[in-house]
Amino acid sequence: MRFLLTLAVIANLALLAYGQGFFGPPPAEQGRTPRPLSQRNQQALTLGVPVPPADATVR
Repeated sequence: MRFLLTLAVIANLALLAYGQGFFGPPPAEQGRTPRPLSQRNQQALTLGVPVPPADATVR
């Protein structure tokens, strides 16, 4: 009985990993062409000088 439970848990973990895409593209993404990274929401990122907090004292 322990063997069957262990086998069921392993099978569920394998199916989860397959569905999430750990073994390649997930089945839900089949046939889609991913956008290149350079086209993903570039205006959302703004670069600047980091501002230290007002109470940044070293103790």
